[in-house]
Amino acid sequence: MKSPVQPNDIFQKASGLASKWVVDRVIEFPDLPLHVRLVEQGGNERTVTVALSALLDTRQWQAVKTANPIDTK
Repeated sequence: MKSPVQPNDIFQKASGLASKWVVDRVIEFPDLPLHVRLVEQGGNERTVTVALSALLDTRQWQAVKTANPIDTK
């Protein structure tokens, strides 16, 4: 399955701190929907893995910079 999100795309949480998160990689699990690994920028460098559907939910995450426009329809 082709992901609308690619490595190096940048997102930030829709609410709370304005830290930037960079897509490290898209993860395909055999029995789950697509997930992405995000790495926080700015010193902390925490990592999180989230479902692609959650990342594309504008109530949770906002795209800052993407290689391709994201179609959330």
